[in-house]
Amino acid sequence: MTRVTLSKDGLVPIGKIIGVHGLKGEVKVFPYGDLDDFELKAVLVSAKETVKSFMVTRSRKHRELYILDLEGVSERTDAEALIGAEVSVPEDELPELDEDEYYYMDLVGMEVVTDEGKRLGSISNVISTGSNDVLEVDGPLGPVLIPALDNVIIEVDAAAKKVTVRLMEGLLPGETEQ
Repeated sequence: MTRVTLSKDGLVPIGKIIGVHGLKGEVKVFPYGDLDDFELKAVLVSAKETVKSFMVTRSRKHRELYILDLEGVSERTDAEALIGAEVSVPEDELPELDEDEYYYMDLVGMEVVTDEGKRLGSISNVISTGSNDVLEVDGPLGPVLIPALDNVIIEVDAAAKKVTVRLMEGLLPGETEQ
């Protein structure tokens, strides 16, 4: 699995500006996933009712955040005005993925069935926990959280928009481990 949430209007949100760094207008971005493969050249910043495009003159990882130097934002007060804004990139600028990797936005909406053919519902969200992603599935059994582990996810058929899983005991609502 790989980062990135739902796309709207061809834009993919990749993070949120949560603060400023230093006095020269750099912004701290909380990423919605791993951005290490991204080469950020330009971003769109959505704040309230406005969307503004910025060239990224410098980008670096700082602990769990990313520090961006945006062209035209050269003072701390300019950067402070962007706090709370969402940072997006055009969908066609997303990096290519390896064969067994998927963007979250590609997984949302896929049907989930067990290896025994039981329909669990469709993926409504993908939660990044740090150790492994978790598929949030809504369906006839209610909400089900499925860990995205190799021994649980049997197959992702992107063409059929279907994920086949092998459930661990106690994963379905009403089940208890013994």
